[in-house]
Amino acid sequence: MLLKLYYNMPTRIYKSTVLTILLAFISSVAFSQTATITGVITDSKSEEALIGANVIVQGTSQGSTTDLAGSYTLKLEQGTYNLTFSYLGYEPKTQNIQVRSGETLTLNIALTEEGTFLETTVISASRFERNIAEETVSLDVIKPSFLENQNIRTVDGALARNPGVVILDGQINIRGGSGYSYGAGSRVLILLDDIPVLQADAGVPPWGIIPIENIGQIEVIKGAASALYGSSAMNGVVNIRTAYATSKPVTKLAVYTMSYNNPRKEYDENGNIIPKDWWNFPALTVANTVVDMAEYKRPYEHGVIFGHRRKIGKLDLVFGGQAQTSQGWRYGNFGSGGRISTNLRYRLNERINFGVNGFVTGSVNGTFFLWNGSDGVNKYLPLDLTGNPTKSSGFRASVDPFFNYRDEKGNRHKVLGRYLKINNNNSNDQGNFSDWYYTEYQYQKQLERINLTLSGGGVAQYVVTEAPLYGDTTLSNRNLALYIQADKKFFDRLNVSLGLRLENNSQSNTDPETRPVFRLGANYQIAEYTFVRASVGQGYRFPTIAEKFIQTNLGPGIQIAPNLNIQSETGLTSEIGFKQGLKIGGFGAYLDVAAFYTRFQDMIEFNPIVVSATPLILGFQSQNVGNTQIFGLEANIVGEGKLFRKYPSTLMLGYTYTNPKYVKFDAAEEGQNGVAVDLGGNPYNVLKYRFRHTFTSQWDVNIHGFNFGVSGQYYSAMENVDRIFTAFIPGVLEYRESRLRDNWENKRPERWYKGDFIVDLRVGYSFKAQENQCKISFLVNNVANLEYAIRPLLMEAPRTYTVRFDLEL
Repeated sequence: MLLKLYYNMPTRIYKSTVLTILLAFISSVAFSQTATITGVITDSKSEEALIGANVIVQGTSQGSTTDLAGSYTLKLEQGTYNLTFSYLGYEPKTQNIQVRSGETLTLNIALTEEGTFLETTVISASRFERNIAEETVSLDVIKPSFLENQNIRTVDGALARNPGVVILDGQINIRGGSGYSYGAGSRVLILLDDIPVLQADAGVPPWGIIPIENIGQIEVIKGAASALYGSSAMNGVVNIRTAYATSKPVTKLAVYTMSYNNPRKEYDENGNIIPKDWWNFPALTVANTVVDMAEYKRPYEHGVIFGHRRKIGKLDLVFGGQAQTSQGWRYGNFGSGGRISTNLRYRLNERINFGVNGFVTGSVNGTFFLWNGSDGVNKYLPLDLTGNPTKSSGFRASVDPFFNYRDEKGNRHKVLGRYLKINNNNSNDQGNFSDWYYTEYQYQKQLERINLTLSGGGVAQYVVTEAPLYGDTTLSNRNLALYIQADKKFFDRLNVSLGLRLENNSQSNTDPETRPVFRLGANYQIAEYTFVRASVGQGYRFPTIAEKFIQTNLGPGIQIAPNLNIQSETGLTSEIGFKQGLKIGGFGAYLDVAAFYTRFQDMIEFNPIVVSATPLILGFQSQNVGNTQIFGLEANIVGEGKLFRKYPSTLMLGYTYTNPKYVKFDAAEEGQNGVAVDLGGNPYNVLKYRFRHTFTSQWDVNIHGFNFGVSGQYYSAMENVDRIFTAFIPGVLEYRESRLRDNWENKRPERWYKGDFIVDLRVGYSFKAQENQCKISFLVNNVANLEYAIRPLLMEAPRTYTVRFDLEL
């Protein structure tokens, strides 16, 4: 009718007027069919805008993300909806709304930080944000305050205090899944913001490059995660996540100084003190070289750590650095170096952001491999057979671009890249030089209507290396992978996760190898704070370049030999777990108990060999040692709240038991390889370089600005090490015999050795100076000044004193 009237109008003016009215009417009708919801999401305490917070319309694929001002906008049809507002590290909030056509509704939301550990949000196990209690695998979270309170300067120092995790000379071991590989190969993948940081040619964690000053949280997955993360995730994953920049700039600065006590005094048969402090000797002979000790001082370490996060318009800026210098407690062990890192992210709009991360590190250090004996100062001197301590200088630089896009239908796309340059120059022809290229595409679709999340993607990486370690030849390694994972929630209680990955690997002069890997997991919520979980996952690990091609000398009489015939190892990890939330007064905690079983096929270990009989040259070689299995049990309790409803406090207790064995045990063969023997001197079945029992504990409390803390770690005796060490290192067997428990003959058939329990204490005071938050701390590590070795034949630190000052601007 309106159109008919329009065409019958006599003049252009009238026609224009009616056309305008007609278009306005149509526009108003169209807009009246939808409602607009807008608002700002903020932190409930600081009232700062939360940038990048998610708004999800439950039961649909619709949603929004807050912009630089914390604002969001949604357009919905008339009706009733449940909106969920979430942000990493905050408790999600659900709001029921009813909207009418043409209405504009303002809905401002204030989110509070997570109140208990059960409400912690994690991302690593499924690649999307989810409550830790709903995960289908064992997953622990380490917060940045934990690092600062204990003056932890590298990530491995934090992980070593996590239940079930052991660090042997820089190598990470979760639940007994690894022995000791002498710096080649890792069954635990280390990620920094989803990008692997393991050294590509050797597969070892370069802990010094990880920017600990701007960590948001560390997530530790225990168990096989190869289906989602690939070859090196056979025994677990550690994902270090950088803290977000906020609208309010944050600047942190810490300086510290450390000094070492003399080791415990020991006496010979005549009652004379056996000297321990080699740094007080006028001269010593090491590796047939007379060393002037005047150039060495009492062991120390000094350092500075700084970090800064801020927003500049649409640009998120995070940068930081660290510098330190040290003289170690072992002769020839020294180091100095620094690192600068930066994260840049530009938010083009609420759907697109991109940027680049990177770091540069440089270092000069010295170290040695084996001690010289079991008495006095010899424990802290290098073995003559290994030659002089190795001196090295290193340089690493990385450029990591990324791009993120989320479309209107809820599809998320992410592209990650990395170029890493490594130059390690070592004095003993053990340097390596490599270039690593990495790219990954990730896709995710959340189907809210059916509670299903699909995640998938592809990986391509390539490394080329040339090194004296590998005979000065140029070697390469290529990895291609496709993966997909589905996470489905049933009945609002049951979470099911199914993942599949296809891996393709090849190395220089070898044929490509393709393997499929799968995982399946489920988590069921029995009650409000009670969850049970079960999972089974395959593990797969392709040998590193170092494991296959390494050839070097540890000294005149010890070599590391290549093995071109080494095969990939595979495995299967299963777990049943129970998580119970607890609330006692003002204290919230959770208890987590898990039973696990891991089975490896063609497990790779470094085994002793005789390189040459005349002259006698001993060595080690990476070999497939057959099938192995590990049974275990782990129990943790983690909590935080207010002691006596008044004083903020955190608590963590964790115990892990493992029983690592060969599936088929050859007593004659293992009797030649290891030193684990029973009362009759007969070898028994236990894998090398493992601890059956480990325990860790942390407790901190703040009383009117004073911070008090105590930590404890227990390692049972390492029952089995390579017997070859007894052939050329004086005092190894004597040292082991000296650690037998009293009356051990009547307690068990195997020899029963003493474990080590190390206690650390700390106290600090927090105060404000001109509105800047300050804290001064005093820490004493190894309070009892115990002599102990986590990695065989390498002494750990005696009692250590640290003073640290933290400033937050």
